[in-house]
Amino acid sequence: MKRIAGIFLAAVLLFCRSAFADQPTTVLTEMKSGKQVTMEIPLIDGANDEVLQHSVNNVLRNAVEDVAAKVGKQGRITYEVALNRPSLVSILIKGTNGGRTYFRGVNLDLTTGREFSLDDFFYNNEEREKLLGKRAENILFTEEGIAFSEKKGSAYTQKFSYQALLPLARIGDIGRLLTVWKLTESSHGKILKIKQGEMFAFKLNANPSTGYQWDNSVTGGPADGIVKVGRSFVIPGSQNERTGTPGTEFQFYAAKEPGTYQMKLSYQRPWEKGIGIRECNVTIIVN
Repeated sequence: MKRIAGIFLAAVLLFCRSAFADQPTTVLTEMKSGKQVTMEIPLIDGANDEVLQHSVNNVLRNAVEDVAAKVGKQGRITYEVALNRPSLVSILIKGTNGGRTYFRGVNLDLTTGREFSLDDFFYNNEEREKLLGKRAENILFTEEGIAFSEKKGSAYTQKFSYQALLPLARIGDIGRLLTVWKLTESSHGKILKIKQGEMFAFKLNANPSTGYQWDNSVTGGPADGIVKVGRSFVIPGSQNERTGTPGTEFQFYAAKEPGTYQMKLSYQRPWEKGIGIRECNVTIIVN
């Protein structure tokens, strides 16, 4: 009987971990009123790590106090959640005192207990600087893209969509911020419907030591409407990464423009023409 109870408890715990693994982050409100100021303080609850949760809540409390100080500790401090992911939350704090207004964006990473920035998800290079300029401060991550303010304390009126930044994405981390749809060779002959600005990735069996590689081509839709943003090859850890060991290739693509595209992946040697020994052809519809 005890064994059955133990198995049942283990099953319940496993279910709970699975059920809450990919849920949005809970943001609670703590009301604090003084003689001349009323504050709405956003607080995170239900995080996997209580120490990190405590850390990000300290960041939020300090940010609210800072905004209150900027408006003379009078009036009202409010907030709104601009981005909510399982481990990423961005909050816009607003202080008003008569005609005086002050804004502050806080971007929080629940896996580190600290604020995150553009550098955590997009490469900082010349191409990014051409797109965004040198605006590394006063950034707020939102559901649609990145918002900027002209100077500290002003409204985040300038908007920049994620889709234009997709070619600069750090592939290992971008899945935490944006939706990445996963595909295998079982997707051959099928249709994937996604939204503009989302990403998709193919997980493919491969062995580069044989000379074979996964070639790709895209037809249909606007030119450069779908762009390849990265690839990687992983050897199973149990194989000790010996040369010639088969592994898994990951190819990442970004949907930048609406349209209907024919995606063709062919496993073949570069010097051989014709059809590869394996193929994966998928129709991608971007809305």
